[in-house]
Amino acid sequence: MSEATVNGLRSIEFWVPDLKTTARFYDECWKIEPIEQRQDAHYFRATGTEHHCVVLHEGATAGVKKVNFSAKDRDTVNSIHQKLVGLGIKIVAPPQKLTTPGAGFGFSFQDPDGLEYGISSDVARHSDGSMQDDRPFKLSHVVLNSAKVPEQSEWFADALGFKISDRTEIMHFVRCSADHHSIAIARADGPGLNHTAFEMPNFNALMTGVGRMQHKGFEIDWGVGRHGPGNNIFSYFREPNGLIVEYTAEVDQVDDSYPTGTPEQWAERRKKNDMWGTARAPSPLMRRCMHGDLTPPEVQF
Repeated sequence: MSEATVNGLRSIEFWVPDLKTTARFYDECWKIEPIEQRQDAHYFRATGTEHHCVVLHEGATAGVKKVNFSAKDRDTVNSIHQKLVGLGIKIVAPPQKLTTPGAGFGFSFQDPDGLEYGISSDVARHSDGSMQDDRPFKLSHVVLNSAKVPEQSEWFADALGFKISDRTEIMHFVRCSADHHSIAIARADGPGLNHTAFEMPNFNALMTGVGRMQHKGFEIDWGVGRHGPGNNIFSYFREPNGLIVEYTAEVDQVDDSYPTGTPEQWAERRKKNDMWGTARAPSPLMRRCMHGDLTPPEVQF
C-alpha cells in the first residue's frame, strides 16, 4: 500500500438552503463557534487547533459541497497534485495560495464518483485549542455514499495514500491518521453524503451534548451506542435541513500493525444494532436522510 501523503481530515463544506437557520443551529445547538462570515460562506471552528471544521454555503439543496484534507507541506501538496494529474483525475483548481480564512496553499479535485475534495498545507491554526466538557474538539469523520464501495476505498488508498482499516458487508473504513477512520464509504445507489461526525472529548462530554440537543428539541435518531469498526460511541441527529450529524467519542487509535477487518469477521457482530446492544435500530427516516431523501426535523430552537 502506498505511503500516506494526506495526513488529516480538515473540514467539510455544506450547501444549505437556509443559511441563517443552519448557522444558528451549529452555533447554539451543536456548539461549534462561528469565526468568520463572508458574503458567500459562514466558517465555524471546533475547540481544537484546526482553523475551521465546517463551512456553510447557501444553495438550493442541502448536501456536501467539498471535503478538505491536510498535507504536511507545499511539496507534499504539489506531489499529490502531480500524482492525481497522472491518474487522470479532474482538477477543479490547481495548487495555489488560498484566500479562504486561514489561508494556506492547496488545490481541489473530484474523485471518480464526482465528489469534490481539497488538500492544503500551511493553513493557520488556533493557539487556544482545548478540550471542553460539552463541545466538539474536531471533525472526526465523514461517511460518503457510493455504488462502488470497494473501488472507492481502493481509490482512497492508491491515489491519496489512505489505509483501509476495516471492511464490512456495507461499508469500508479508511484512515489517513491514527484515527481508525477519517472517511467511510457506505453502500448506496449513488454518490453523496451519508453523515458527518464530530468528536467529543469523552463519553461524559458526548452525553452532555446529547442532553443539550434534546433540551433544544432535537430527538436522537440513533444511539446512544457503540460502533463495531472504530469502537466509537455514537449518537445521531438530524440538523435543520435533514442532514445527519453525529456526536462521537473514543474512536480507536491505530497504527500499521492494525489488521484490516473483513466482512466475515464483522458479520456476527452486525446482528446487533451496536456493540452494547443498547441502541434501537436506525429509523427508516434516518436511513432515507442518509441516502439523500432529506426530511428536516420538526423543531423550533
